Amino acid sequence: MRKILIVGDFNNDTSDVNSYLSHHFHTQLCTDSAKIVRSMLKLYNPELVLMDIDDFELNHEEVFEAIREFNSELPVLTYGRETKKQMFISYYYSGQCKHVAQPSKELLIQSICKEFNMNADAILNAVEETDKKHIIVVDDNPVLLRNMRNMLQDKYRVTLATSAAQCMKAMGTDKPDLIILDYEMPVVDGRQTLEMIRAEDDVKDVPVIFLTGIADKEHVDAVLDLKPAGYFVKPPMQTKIINAIENIFLKQSE
Repeated sequence: MRKILIVGDFNNDTSDVNSYLSHHFHTQLCTDSAKIVRSMLKLYNPELVLMDIDDFELNHEEVFEAIREFNSELPVLTYGRETKKQMFISYYYSGQCKHVAQPSKELLIQSICKEFNMNADAILNAVEETDKKHIIVVDDNPVLLRNMRNMLQDKYRVTLATSAAQCMKAMGTDKPDLIILDYEMPVVDGRQTLEMIRAEDDVKDVPVIFLTGIADKEHVDAVLDLKPAGYFVKPPMQTKIINAIENIFLKQSE
């Protein structure tokens, strides 16, 4: 992967930029201290420097100088307010530095890909996919699993698991935002699987929706005693389960 040094003050915007770029480029965060930038340029040897200049002041001219002294042909992309660019306008005349004013995620990726002579479309499509919430569906019935994937895959990233063991392995690889769990699985049932999930610190708070094939009151009460985020009798209706999922995600964001 191409190497990008991301320079900024480690605010939320800088962290967000690093988060979505790191899936497609080899990124390294660096504070906006000229001294640290000099060290990181030598240590990391990036192919492009990306700088958030929204909080830059006149003394940050030293950062531009450090990059130019290291390699006057190293591409530099800055982003932020146009007024900030004007403070350092002399560094843009040579063509080494280019500016993207208040960029969207898509525009920033397109600008980076242009510098690298890469096709941005494939990356943009992959970024859109990784932005989706991740849901693991656990059930021993392969037909139900396929149907659930068809219901959910347009809105979410969906991982299928046929057992508690597969579920735990999938969680270790890619932490889910929500789990849909069959209550009546053989060997290790839904209750035991939920206990395993809640015993893991990294995923213990991930909401779980139970699926049950038995609709009698005693059985439903046993499911509800486990305090899941929701439950549905099989087979669930697409609109109802998506509405339930969206309500769970909405409550989490409040």
